[in-house]
This record gives sequence, structure tokens and C-alpha cells, in this order.
Amino acid sequence: MEEKISFVKLDKNYYEILKKWWHSERVKKFWDNSEEMEQDVDNYVLKGEKTYYDYFIGLYDGVPYALVMTSEQTQDDYYKYYKNYLSKAGKKTYAIDFMIGNDEFVGKHLSSLTLRTFIEKYSDEEADTFIIDPEFENELAFKCYKGAGFEVVDTFVTDEGYFEGKPHYLMVRGREK
Repeated sequence: MEEKISFVKLDKNYYEILKKWWHSERVKKFWDNSEEMEQDVDNYVLKGEKTYYDYFIGLYDGVPYALVMTSEQTQDDYYKYYKNYLSKAGKKTYAIDFMIGNDEFVGKHLSSLTLRTFIEKYSDEEADTFIIDPEFENELAFKCYKGAGFEVVDTFVTDEGYFEGKPHYLMVRGREK
């Protein structure tokens, strides 16, 4: 199965597909659908400008089915919850967000494999640390991330932004697992 998984940077070819996924009820339950995030995607695809994230579309045998978002993290970044978990080797650290967007691929047991494949074969080779932070209520995401090799290192409740007041797990993994 792994050989059928590939990734491409989000571009105009996948823009409308991503918008459809983003607005599905299943995704909206745990995803930041704020105007600010939509503007970030629009700027990335339509203007070629990166504000927060790089966006990658996961393809399974050529069919778009997943989204991975990455954002390099440094001591200077605003997200204070990550600061103690940045690379200890002086390499890059990336925060990741992930979803299976295509409803036809939900329940096919591809989530953990997809995330592992992205990290091990498609992510920035200069990175050795990856962070992800599912909400407590998102049990499926938590199981996926554990299956992809992430370990819980902390918990936190956001005090600002779209997820304000919601408890999260802080999970970390290295490039090799």
C-alpha cells in the first residue's frame, strides 16, 4: 500500500477539492475553518505566498485523499506550547496538521501509514522532529498519530485563536521511528 501513496504541493489543480473537504461536516468538527485559515490557503495557491503553512495533497494511486500541512517551528515562533520540544540536535522542527479529506478513503486504515510515509519520505530532510496536537475529543486523530509513531509529551489548553479553551495532546516524533 505504501508504494501507492505520494504527495504533491497544493496547487490550483487541487484547490477546489481541498475547499470541498475543508467544508465537509466531518472535517469542520475538528479543523480550523476560520477566515484567516481560508485566506492562508488562498494566498498560498492563488498568489504563491506562504504565511503560515506549506500544504501537501496526499494521493493514493493518483487519487487525492489527504492533506498534510507543515509549519517550521523555532524558538521565535508564537506558539509557546511547542518551544520545549523543538529539535535537540539543532535540526528543523515542523508542526503538522493532517486529515483524510476524501470521504471514500475514511475507514480504509490509511491514516497512520499516510502520515508515516509523509514524514519518512516527503518531508524536509533537514528536519528530525515533528509535532502534532490533536484535541482530546478527537479520538480517531489521536489513534492515528500514535500509530504513526507520535508520543504524548504534554497536554495544554489553548488560550487564544480558533481552538481557545480546548484541551489538546502535544505529541512528538522523530524522522525515524
